[in-house]
Amino acid sequence: MIKLQAVFLAIILFASILRLWKLDQFPAGFNADEASIGYNAYSLMHSGKDEYGSSWPLAFKSFGDYKPGLYFYFVMPFVAVLGLNEWAIRLPSAFFGIGTVILIYFLANEIFKDKKAGLLAGLLLAISPWHLQFSRGGWETNVATFFMTLGILLFLKGLKKHQLLWGSGLSGLISMYVYQSPRLIVPVLVLVLIFLYRQDCSLIIRTIKLKKIAVSILILICLSVPLLMQFTSGGGNARFSGLSFLSDTGPASRVNELRGQHNNPGGIVVAQIIHNKLTAYGPSFLGHYLDHFRGDFLFINGDPIIRNRVPETGELYIIEAIFLISGLIILTRGKFEHTKLLLAWILVAPLASSITFQTPHALRALSMVIPLTLICSLGLSGLIDWLGKAGKLWKGLATGAVVIILTFEFIHYLESYYVHYPKRYPLAWEYGFKEMVQKLGQYEAHYNNVVITDRYDQPYILVLFYKKYDPAKYQPQAVLSPRDKFNFGTIRGFDKYQFHSVKPEEFKSNKTTLFVATEDEVPKTMKIIDKVNFPNGQPAFLFVEGGQI
Repeated sequence: MIKLQAVFLAIILFASILRLWKLDQFPAGFNADEASIGYNAYSLMHSGKDEYGSSWPLAFKSFGDYKPGLYFYFVMPFVAVLGLNEWAIRLPSAFFGIGTVILIYFLANEIFKDKKAGLLAGLLLAISPWHLQFSRGGWETNVATFFMTLGILLFLKGLKKHQLLWGSGLSGLISMYVYQSPRLIVPVLVLVLIFLYRQDCSLIIRTIKLKKIAVSILILICLSVPLLMQFTSGGGNARFSGLSFLSDTGPASRVNELRGQHNNPGGIVVAQIIHNKLTAYGPSFLGHYLDHFRGDFLFINGDPIIRNRVPETGELYIIEAIFLISGLIILTRGKFEHTKLLLAWILVAPLASSITFQTPHALRALSMVIPLTLICSLGLSGLIDWLGKAGKLWKGLATGAVVIILTFEFIHYLESYYVHYPKRYPLAWEYGFKEMVQKLGQYEAHYNNVVITDRYDQPYILVLFYKKYDPAKYQPQAVLSPRDKFNFGTIRGFDKYQFHSVKPEEFKSNKTTLFVATEDEVPKTMKIIDKVNFPNGQPAFLFVEGGQI
């Protein structure tokens, strides 16, 4: 028992090091979403309002997409203690990531009744590229995954200790206040759990007093009311309407075109049956859904969006394909009580991501990593048991090969993350804004106006963040621009700062304007005052004084 506890503690320590080491420096840079969370938490602390002047909101307007707000509040105490910096925004996610490694150990024990599988699940999640990517950044989805995992664990334990079911429902509800995806995934999982464990649920209902059940349901409904209000508000639907594949009018136009090719009344009826929104958008949804099960996504290249993965690395290690296949075989052939739950979890996890036009999407489908890791741990545990029957020599050779391959893949991932990722894709995390704002402080006092390029995502929020700009002074100036086709807006200016693409003719303005632009925006004849480089040595920002042309 002592040895088991020591191994478990070692895994937790290892997971902590992987998630906390140089957290403020890697990922290199700091993206606009993180800055938005940090600055709004800072604004609440100092004024009791978000950046747009709303008092203690549950959903933050952000760039017009209305983010669920609980992670903003998780960040507040860290900002209060550590100040407005990268550590304060990323630490909550890292801590919840470590917490999920702990939870998966207990969840594996509960499902497989095998402590070895539990330790392996903890280890595999500790080194998981998928889980590490979203633990080392201000990602709300990582926190939501923690609460979803906690909810499943408490539900399974609650089948015997009924008082824990309250905690299961509350955990699922909290995840819905943290991030968007659980707002679809959690209700579906709840229906799945009720169906799969309908006999247990029926027994629980008969066992517990009706009054207690009614009070518990009433409390959960009351806690859900603000969430339901967000669903029905225009702002709450803005994110979905901008990212949903249903916003693509192409399939609907095709339906009208195909229906129009039928002339007789009978043909029109047939056309309406064959050509409609279901048949037009259904294959699109199915294609997006199946994208999450592609081998290329899971084991080779990962998410197409660079910010969501490390180059040349899948969401899982390649050798985990063997563990996954082995685990699925053991799971389906064995007599595990919760087999259907694991399989259903995998099938439900990509649903929210599949209704968007960007797929596969590792961020929105992050909870999928939990059941996949559990099955991989079962497969690896089964392989170890099977090899034990093959003799010491074969067991030693096979175990050695697995350890070597997994270690090599893990080291390759770390090298890609810490060495190559910042140099190859510095824009993925908007590298250079911190350095740019620091240099800006050296020059801006000499100029009446500062024009900053908007070639990089939402520059205004990063300037607010790194300047620690007074929220009370900023809020009256916050005017969101008209939303683009993805339902995102931005702030075009505040104080002396303006944010837009810099045109060559603008440099003709007088010397009271300082320009901070990209290399391709600045004519080669211009005199460069200063610059900020990416880690690969290429210019990120050039500082230029107006009036040179």
